[in-house]
Amino acid sequence: MPIPRPRVACFQAGTTLVEMMIAMLIGTLVILAAGSLFEQASRTAARVAVMTERQAVISYALDVVIGALRRGEADPGTFALRPSEGSDDCTLHDVGSGEPLVDGLACDDEPIVIEEAAGTYRIRLRLSGETTALVLYAVDRDVALMTEEGTP
Repeated sequence: MPIPRPRVACFQAGTTLVEMMIAMLIGTLVILAAGSLFEQASRTAARVAVMTERQAVISYALDVVIGALRRGEADPGTFALRPSEGSDDCTLHDVGSGEPLVDGLACDDEPIVIEEAAGTYRIRLRLSGETTALVLYAVDRDVALMTEEGTP
């Protein structure tokens, strides 16, 4: 007569290999998606940093030129673009002192400052690599405040 075997409850105490592989696949997809987002965010941050630096270059150059023109301390020949060493960019120079003011500007044949009328100046600067120049106007304050008799 055969010996009866005890009945053992049949329930699962772990995960199967298939379940583990599916979980690993899902985890891998999540990590890949997060990595892709991180890479895209890094590239965007780098582009923003470059654009911020370029904006600072043009802003400083315009502040210097416009400030000097408004105070009556400059004329159309005061500022010039000269080629930068080791790059295709140009440097804005104060011709009187010979000091370089800012790098990263495009080398143009057109003058930086043109006197449009008595005491009214047109300033044209272009960043290196850009096709469109930034054009602003400035007025010498002393000339603007002159009365008909010619006195301030």
